[in-house]
Amino acid sequence: MRYVALAALLVLAGLLCAPVHADQPPADGAVVAQFCAKATTQYDMTRCAGQVSGTADKELNATYRAVLKKWAAYPEMIAKLRKAQRAWLSYRDADLAARFANSQGPDRGTAYPAAYALYQASLERERTARLCDYLRGDAYGEQDSAPCADLVSHPFVVPHTP
Repeated sequence: MRYVALAALLVLAGLLCAPVHADQPPADGAVVAQFCAKATTQYDMTRCAGQVSGTADKELNATYRAVLKKWAAYPEMIAKLRKAQRAWLSYRDADLAARFANSQGPDRGTAYPAAYALYQASLERERTARLCDYLRGDAYGEQDSAPCADLVSHPFVVPHTP
């Protein structure tokens, strides 16, 4: 049984290390190597993937809140951002459903939860990077080069100009 779990882990890691195409979220091979390297069973891998997914979700939410805080003086922009975020959440859920459409029922296998969590985390990390552009002010000429985590912790609040 241990060899089966190890084989499943190696197959999953191999799939996640596949080359990245421009139209796909980044592969999670580096995440697996960095955070889940000590996983020796499928249980360990699933647990680790859940932690990676939870962290990605927390970072996404914190970044979104920081963007809302930074641009609070611009209600029209905030309303459009909220609409975009709701649309992105629908996209994320639909993409996950499509990606794992053939993984329903008892035949889905033990690697399914880890693969699902890692793919969801990659989508959330991608969205977090997009939201970080709002913190950097890239569209408005600011181009702050501080790490996103610093900008989330201390967002510069843009005052309303008449």
